[in-house]
Amino acid sequence: MSTSAVTALEVADEDFLIASLIERCPKAMMVRELMMNALEAAQHAPEGNRLVEISAMPMDGVDKLVIWNTGPGMDDNELLKICNIASSLGKEKSLTGNFGMGAKVASLPSNQRGMRYRSCKNGRVHEVILCKRDGVYGRLRRYDPETDTYVEVVDVSDLAEQDGRSLTFDWTEVVLLGNRPQQDTVRDPYDGDPEQDAQWLATYLYHRFYGLPEGVKVTLLKGTNKLDGNRQFEPIPARLRHFERYETVILSNGMKIHYLYDAQYNGTGHNRSISGAIASAVSTCGVVYKNELYDLSKGRQWTFDAPVFGVPFGAKHISIHIELPDNFPVVPEAYRQFLQYTGGEQLRLQAKDFEELVRENRPEWLIELIHSFAPDSQTSDQIRDELQRLLNQLRVRRVSPKVTAQGSTNVTPGTGPAASERSSGVAGGGGGESEPRSKPTDLAIVPAGAKRAEMFKNLERAPEIIPLHTDEEIDEKGLKGRAARYVMEAGQLFVNMKYPALAEMRAQLESEYAGAHDVELMRNLAQQHSQDSMILRVGRTVVYALAKQLNKEWDQKALEAASSPESLSMAADNFADAMQNVRRAIGKALRTSRAEVDAA
Repeated sequence: MSTSAVTALEVADEDFLIASLIERCPKAMMVRELMMNALEAAQHAPEGNRLVEISAMPMDGVDKLVIWNTGPGMDDNELLKICNIASSLGKEKSLTGNFGMGAKVASLPSNQRGMRYRSCKNGRVHEVILCKRDGVYGRLRRYDPETDTYVEVVDVSDLAEQDGRSLTFDWTEVVLLGNRPQQDTVRDPYDGDPEQDAQWLATYLYHRFYGLPEGVKVTLLKGTNKLDGNRQFEPIPARLRHFERYETVILSNGMKIHYLYDAQYNGTGHNRSISGAIASAVSTCGVVYKNELYDLSKGRQWTFDAPVFGVPFGAKHISIHIELPDNFPVVPEAYRQFLQYTGGEQLRLQAKDFEELVRENRPEWLIELIHSFAPDSQTSDQIRDELQRLLNQLRVRRVSPKVTAQGSTNVTPGTGPAASERSSGVAGGGGGESEPRSKPTDLAIVPAGAKRAEMFKNLERAPEIIPLHTDEEIDEKGLKGRAARYVMEAGQLFVNMKYPALAEMRAQLESEYAGAHDVELMRNLAQQHSQDSMILRVGRTVVYALAKQLNKEWDQKALEAASSPESLSMAADNFADAMQNVRRAIGKALRTSRAEVDAA
């Protein structure tokens, strides 16, 4: 008779629960889970024989992806057990560690025809096939004519030897059969959804695994990498010799920030680390936790996000990796696709959570390098100065309580909710007893000894104006079809100098002054005034939004909406009101020029 205080819950529809677990798993996690199993096993192999090999196995004329590793093997009973959901061998299951369902759950959606497991232990090789048949995921039952029975595990020792596998040491092999017989799982692991390029596998490994277990060697055999022959996989820290410069800043809490500069490669559009690489060499930003990369952004997405990390220019050559200590309060979510905080609402961790730390700890050499990538700007500081004067006029300076125009005012210490009493330790005038002193405790006031975060100091400064003139610069900042983008964290305003409103204004001015005596001067004036006018319009929009936030009329969300690229684009389009002032300035300049000609 059970003495338990509760009756354990049971699963009413086990097939549905298993199918739900499997089919909700992100497809891209398949390689991560298979590789993690292989790496964890290989690290327990004898030193010098810790191997993981990825190869292509022809089956009926079609290549199938194979992941093979040394390390402890499994006999028939262990292999049968390991194929169950939430089952693991030699690992302690926990909610913060191994869940015992990774590789199976992650791989079966893309391998419903089958994924073949083989494992060698004590000189014998056993095999099992996981698949989906008639809507049910499970182990494939195969008919044995010798015994007239169906079996789930078979001894394939002789077949393994014929395939060239040694039986003198333990190993495990997984073959991905895909969803159909003619699917090439080496080139097309997800059956076209999503499509992959020729170097997908190496690039995924490069952007997921930041380190390998001690002594483990990973090799991509011929046919599984974009180069010829067999190639060894090296994670990013093992390839630092190919980077121009790098530095790691270690913070007091054990966090590490890795700054990497990947110079241009021999005048090409590639980065220097592409030399000898089997994977993509684009710059990246991400969070490293226990040797894995999370929340990775790369390529165009990274160059768009980079300004908030203090990298407004040159992001295509600069990578930033934020490495968390093992005791950081995070845990991988169930499918290990991302990290989430363990406390509070258990929000998803993002690299942007650390943007201020990244900006504040940039090495001097990196700051100089970023400045060297800045585009040449012909815009004077006059516009920024004008915007700063406007911001100063609009904002209401915060004042301390009890301030008077002149002299001093004696007040009795208050007893309201914004003050508490404490002994001054100074004798008063009425008998030598200590009198209470007022100690402010207003939560709405920054306490003594604290200071504003750097990002909020930018609110009181007019934005730094950065005109973008080339298609590449405009595209990097996500401004194709948009006039400007304000990055509050960096206090920078990127302006698209190819925005159509600028050309429209210039064309209208050139048409109005087509009869000017000095046509070349007129065109130059039309161009310059059109540029300055558009920059001023979008800049004023940002300044008005900043003033609203500083005056506590708007919150952060309202500021972001008002200074969004879409809002700034509407301000740029509305150039009609600016035409009168521009006409006056151009007319004055042209008259002055004509007077100078007549005087000569």
